Amino acid sequence: MNELAFPLKELTTYLGAFKLRFRRQRKVESNITASDALKETFEQKIKPNLDAIEQRRVDFNDKFKKRRRLVNLKILPLSVIVALLLVALGADGSYFSIIVITFFIGTGWAYKPALDYIHFYKRKVLPLIVKMYGDFNYSLNASFTKDEIKKWALTPHFDYLKTEDSISGSVDNIGFEFSEVLLERGGKNGRSISFQGCVVVLTMPFSFDSHTIVKQDLGKLANWLTKASKSTKKVALENVAFEKVFEVFSTDQVLARYILSPVMMEQLLTLYALFVKNVNASKLECEFIDNKAVFFISYKENLIEPAWITQSAFELNSLPLIEKEIALLMSISKQLNLDLMALRKASRMNA
Repeated sequence: MNELAFPLKELTTYLGAFKLRFRRQRKVESNITASDALKETFEQKIKPNLDAIEQRRVDFNDKFKKRRRLVNLKILPLSVIVALLLVALGADGSYFSIIVITFFIGTGWAYKPALDYIHFYKRKVLPLIVKMYGDFNYSLNASFTKDEIKKWALTPHFDYLKTEDSISGSVDNIGFEFSEVLLERGGKNGRSISFQGCVVVLTMPFSFDSHTIVKQDLGKLANWLTKASKSTKKVALENVAFEKVFEVFSTDQVLARYILSPVMMEQLLTLYALFVKNVNASKLECEFIDNKAVFFISYKENLIEPAWITQSAFELNSLPLIEKEIALLMSISKQLNLDLMALRKASRMNA
């Protein structure tokens, strides 16, 4: 089992490197300024490590440039020549697939040092930045598994799970975990995306004693095609603006209204607007079950990315943007915290 897991992990890594060729984001200088906390963190904790980070960047970049030059100037042209010769000698056109296969494998191999640098930079710098917000930890991947994420009602059907950039910790006795998530399902024509964006899980110090689902209002037909579990019933709420954006279902109408108080509905609308504005989010949905509040936020941008490998580690233009993105994620817990704590008091009173 372990012998099979290792090559699969390596294959996934090279696939991630291949995707860098098309989806990498070059963080450019912007008008976003660093906060005083980030400036202090930079001076005291990041700056002393920059010499070592820059040296590793140079090493990775040299390897990246050599590999890319070798693939573009030798390996790919050679694959074209081989394919043309085979076809000229009577082979069928399927041998042109040699070019495609060489491009995929060669590109993944060439961009692997760039991916290694991104991971190295994140492991060294991001743990220091997330500590600015409290008792938080950073890791390259999330702790939740396929089986855990499949238990949630909002999770679409998927066969493959990829997580990236996990931030976990606690805020005022509420557990917090964020991760960018890609869910894909297999099919006859290859994989297709079921969900792309982030998942945020808040672990409360109490149980909601019901299952409440807040879904995006997609119109009558789409709502019917994606209707919630039969064990839940639609909840009518009095906030017209909220009901234009969301559909609510719950196993308990009374507890659903405790959760979705007027303040909570306004907070969810504010969160949705923030993510639409900052990361072009297309959907925000959440569910409250057991002691978990789970958020699925759909977007295509790749957050929390450092500057590209060709840019010096001493050029810190990307850090204020990274700080802004992390602050946006932390706002989920902080934005909802007061009302959720009020819910806990209400639950105790009704126990």
